[in-house]
Amino acid sequence: MSICTFMASDQPLHAVAPQKEYPLLLNVDEGTFDDGGAHDNFSLHPFQDVQKYTDKTYGVWLEWQYTDGRAGKLLEYIKNVLEYASSIEIWHVWLMDDYEYEESPVIQKCTVSFSDITIDDIKEIDHAEVWNRPDKRNPSRPSFYCLTIEQ
Repeated sequence: MSICTFMASDQPLHAVAPQKEYPLLLNVDEGTFDDGGAHDNFSLHPFQDVQKYTDKTYGVWLEWQYTDGRAGKLLEYIKNVLEYASSIEIWHVWLMDDYEYEESPVIQKCTVSFSDITIDDIKEIDHAEVWNRPDKRNPSRPSFYCLTIEQ
């Protein structure tokens, strides 16, 4: 099992892949590297298990390591989705198959309008702790986070 960040909507979400290869150039002598612009890339892949977590029909999971540049591009993607969908959810979860009540996740939800969302909001959900927070009294229960973004 592992942590997964995905987006869900009632409207289809398209996959995203980097448009070109980005070679990583390391110069050990000078202690420098160049990623050729890859720091702003991320991928979105179809997420088949979306209905295990939400009542939304469509989902894509996010493959990335957070950077502000990537978060900015993700906000562009969300803006485009909101042109044809009334909302989109960003979930940060521990992938689970089945669980008993004592192991059920504590779900933290928040709703914002697109005009109010910031890169810091994306960073906060991406860095949210899934285990032991906010309910340290039930450490065997993960915390799932859902940020709903409306038009």
